[in-house]
Amino acid sequence: MKGKRLADVLDNYTTPPKSKLGDTILKLVKLVVAIETKKGPQMNMDDHDYRWAKDILEYMEEEGRRLTKDDMERANELWKIYGS
Repeated sequence: MKGKRLADVLDNYTTPPKSKLGDTILKLVKLVVAIETKKGPQMNMDDHDYRWAKDILEYMEEEGRRLTKDDMERANELWKIYGS
């Protein structure tokens, strides 16, 4: 069953992430894939929602950046659109 929030997405994973940062990264990967899937092959790589999620993901992976409250709210809004 899909959750309404991005935080609910990984409930069915068998191996828990090793850290909170890893957990968040996995959720953002799931969001990026959901956007790609919903928009299909004709999606522009400069799509605003896709680019935002992809950039946040890259910052977290490369720089260890943490999400702000605004980032979390934006990710949840995008999940409601693309993940449900």
